[in-house]
Amino acid sequence: MKENLHNNLSFVPTIIRIKNKTNWLVAFITSVGLLILFCIILIIIFTGLQSASFITLTLPFGAFFILILYIWLWNNFGKTVLTIDHGSLTVQYKNKLFTSPKTYLKEETDRIETKNFEVEKHQLGVRYHFSLSGSTYSVILIQKDTEIRIVDWVTKDKADEIAGELKRMWY
Repeated sequence: MKENLHNNLSFVPTIIRIKNKTNWLVAFITSVGLLILFCIILIIIFTGLQSASFITLTLPFGAFFILILYIWLWNNFGKTVLTIDHGSLTVQYKNKLFTSPKTYLKEETDRIETKNFEVEKHQLGVRYHFSLSGSTYSVILIQKDTEIRIVDWVTKDKADEIAGELKRMWY
């Protein structure tokens, strides 16, 4: 009886929450942009334009409002939540609009690594990322020679800690 209880307890999923570092310049600029767009939309609504003019004026401002809201929410309140289960990993991005949780299976994952993206090479060129805090590392899953980023823009210590926890749970 004790063995069954111990075996059932080992399947309790581990949850790791990683808070995004807030970029205060982006937070200030997007907050001002949201206030300005909100005021413009209210002015358009209260002027009582006819229906065709109302839609053609309000729709672009509403689209920009949603885009800036997307950036503002992720920058200020974004979290990556990793749920590590016995045979799967679920990655959920809290406060990021239009994203759904993604699940990766243990048997499909070849290995777990950390990677420095300070210099990122693409087929079209090279992109340099500068960070005073050293937050240029990502935790990646390797599946059939394909890199899948699960946690982005963390420090080396945090990336190694997350990768170590994943390896400890899975291997």
